[in-house]
Amino acid sequence: MRAIVLERHGEPGVLHVREVPDPTPGAGEVRVRVERIGVNYAEVLSRKGLYGWAPALPYTLGMEATGTIDLLGTGVQQRVIGERVIVGAQHGAYAEWIVVPEQQALPAVAGYSTEENAAIAVNYLTAWVALMEMARLRPSDRVLVTAAAGGVGTAAVQIATRFGCATVGLAGSDAKLEAILALGAEAAVNYRRPDFAERLKTAAGADGFNVVLEVVGGDVFRAVWPVLAPFGRVVVAGFASLGLQRWNPLSWLRTWRDLPKADIRSLAPGSHGFMGTHLGYLLADPPRLARVWGELMAFVAAHQIRPVVGAAFSFDEMAEAHRLMESRRSVGKIVVRV
Repeated sequence: MRAIVLERHGEPGVLHVREVPDPTPGAGEVRVRVERIGVNYAEVLSRKGLYGWAPALPYTLGMEATGTIDLLGTGVQQRVIGERVIVGAQHGAYAEWIVVPEQQALPAVAGYSTEENAAIAVNYLTAWVALMEMARLRPSDRVLVTAAAGGVGTAAVQIATRFGCATVGLAGSDAKLEAILALGAEAAVNYRRPDFAERLKTAAGADGFNVVLEVVGGDVFRAVWPVLAPFGRVVVAGFASLGLQRWNPLSWLRTWRDLPKADIRSLAPGSHGFMGTHLGYLLADPPRLARVWGELMAFVAAHQIRPVVGAAFSFDEMAEAHRLMESRRSVGKIVVRV
């Protein structure tokens, strides 16, 4: 089969399609013929050698895909050949086939396109866990979503607004603000404008934000604390402004400066909560994954939510997909056709 095996870290040009043996499922595993891949920022970090959850080189990149089960290992009880599924994994999705434990092959969403099924798992689970499991969102909350035009951001805006929350989105360009408003946000603010702090304060209102989903870091992360309400909760789900260069010591200092962090002395006066989330632990906890996914799917169906697919590339264009994601010009999810 064809796969993109990461053999060395570097720029997008290191992503090459090569021939590797077809995988065979073991006990309790299923093989999925991949049709679409969902591209995630974590894979950009993995390509650069900056993602701590990545395995040792060489390995096949890719955390999520959608396709059809074509082979079962022994003892599989929940899945059947011919079933359309969404796959979540630590790696391996940048390929024509992927083998995963049956619990990591989730039923595809009826009524979604193939692209939409490739766009929901990682982004919407991230947003759902951050808002519902961690921030314990309430309809009365005022919510701020940073990088609100990205994959996780568009998911979070949809979830928060459908839940009844007044929601504000941030983006790094004026062109993205209309997309955020179209998703139901009350307001959208460009965090690169010189009057950003003033506009954010206005958007926060008199009482401030109760919940912040933060994925940027740096100046954006620092800007949310002055507009956080008492008992406000900040959940960090990413670090898009990460500028670490492994061989540049100055970049280590900048990264440490911009890394989202807080201490108890700054949190206590406002009774603020500071949390971080990572989906990897769900793969090791199938019952919890099944519960969270079921709750998310029920909410998505009840509110007729559809993922925002902003761009699609062919398998041979994976490097271009990574370049677009790194440019931070994309809106919604980037998917790749296999």
